[in-house]
Amino acid sequence: MKKEEIGLEEALDSLEQIVEVLEEGKMTLEESLDLYEKGMKLVKLCNARLESAQRRIECLTGELPPDLS
Repeated sequence: MKKEEIGLEEALDSLEQIVEVLEEGKMTLEESLDLYEKGMKLVKLCNARLESAQRRIECLTGELPPDLS
């Protein structure tokens, strides 16, 4: 599944699992870095999804973001 197809909830679940594995500390440095990188991509995806949802809500309610008012 491409990251663009992952929903917010699924991305958050994956991120939670990554954090748990990293906290165990049983991986090699390289494996940890790869997993950390995957986690950061998921964080960016989640932020983008949340920002998109916020923009949609603002459009539907007619409210302008504070930085535009």
